[in-house]
Amino acid sequence: MSPEPQSLAANTASLNGTHSDEELWDELLQLVEEGRVVPIVGRDLLSVQIDGEQVCLYPWLSRQLAEALGVTLADDATESSLNAVASQYLAHGGEPEKIYNRVHKLLRARADIPIPTPLEKLASIQPFKLFVSTTFDALLAQAINAVRFGGVEYTKVIAYSPRDKRDLPGDVENLEGPVVFQLLGKVSPMQDYVVTEEDALEFVYSLQTAGLPVNLFSALDERPLLIIGCSFPGWLVRFFIRAARRNRLLLARGKTDFVVDATGREEPSLLAFLRNFKTRTEFFQQSDPVTFVNELHRRWQQRLAEQRTVQQVPVPFDTPTMNPGAVFLSYASDDHPAAAAIRDALDAAGIDVWFDRHRLMAGELFENKIRRHIERCSLFIPVLSKSCVTPERRFFRLEWDHAQRVAITAPESSRFIVPVVIDDLPPDHEDIPARFRAVHWERLPGGQTTPAFVETVKCLYREFQSRTVVRA
Repeated sequence: MSPEPQSLAANTASLNGTHSDEELWDELLQLVEEGRVVPIVGRDLLSVQIDGEQVCLYPWLSRQLAEALGVTLADDATESSLNAVASQYLAHGGEPEKIYNRVHKLLRARADIPIPTPLEKLASIQPFKLFVSTTFDALLAQAINAVRFGGVEYTKVIAYSPRDKRDLPGDVENLEGPVVFQLLGKVSPMQDYVVTEEDALEFVYSLQTAGLPVNLFSALDERPLLIIGCSFPGWLVRFFIRAARRNRLLLARGKTDFVVDATGREEPSLLAFLRNFKTRTEFFQQSDPVTFVNELHRRWQQRLAEQRTVQQVPVPFDTPTMNPGAVFLSYASDDHPAAAAIRDALDAAGIDVWFDRHRLMAGELFENKIRRHIERCSLFIPVLSKSCVTPERRFFRLEWDHAQRVAITAPESSRFIVPVVIDDLPPDHEDIPARFRAVHWERLPGGQTTPAFVETVKCLYREFQSRTVVRA
């Protein structure tokens, strides 16, 4: 059983001696909010219930593999590793291929393994877009699909292996949805994933000789990493941290990486190496990864709640002005992070977006200003989600209503209302206006835009601007 959550701020250690405990948490959460952090997820987060017992998945899998291969474990083998089982099997003349085939069959036979709660909590942090997994199971992608997309298999999974040297399709900013990159392979009947330390060495050799996946490691070089529960041996930690930097560690500048790992935390030589060479690597003293994720999730939810409170403070008539012809983004306050992500993507493309960051409720004058904004905008983009079909009375429905009135006055050949849906809300839901249901919905899970969507909005925005210029 994982330790009870506690104040992790009191247990944080900085290898470079530059941060206080709360400063470190503040820095991490701010980077997460900005969408810059890449979580590197390891097997120590995979605490699951199997046959009524709470177990860590990989030690459990080790025991199942030992039984399948006829390997006798020692009396203290409750924490036996796959590497130990495989090594013993090979030492007695076993066939290497059989190890990978058996692991694949064992996991396939237990497709009912529940998604670990820590993975669900990580998946719920919407700014995480690229996840790097150091495990070979499918649970991380399943967690993201369950939490963000109602179980729809939207998350892209990319698995690297020495025989199939795959890479990200491009820059992280251009990814069309969340991606799980399985750096150490994905379970299969073939010898294409890491079970033993010799496998890990082979993967590292392949990365060195065949070249790193350029797009992936460019992303890791540019973004702070949050390495959680990977339990790497010291040599592999050194390699990974170095591979994720463009320059040698002694010249480390800019970003900071964060590590939560009991194995690394308890290895003095590794800590001394990272400290002495000023690698800008922060180890949390609270080394239990499940407890850390609980605290990260708690702090993130608290941060969102505080932002909602600020957004709902009624500042009378303090509605931001809108430039004529801007794109009007309408959303429920619950969907602020997704709406902000859409706003940022359009803004980066040079599109003027009106975005009420406060979601104010300031009476008749406020409503009149909103109506005038809708009448003067080029496009009305309602952000649709399950948050929009709750029974409570919500202000955004006034925006919807007025947008439909304005749409009646627009030419039939022009698109004025461009709905986007950010979760698995059904397109025929009765609480969505008929005019919205009748037009094409752009699907942007979690508010993550696609280049095609941005280009569509840009074209419609420019068409409106050109018509306005001609009339003038």
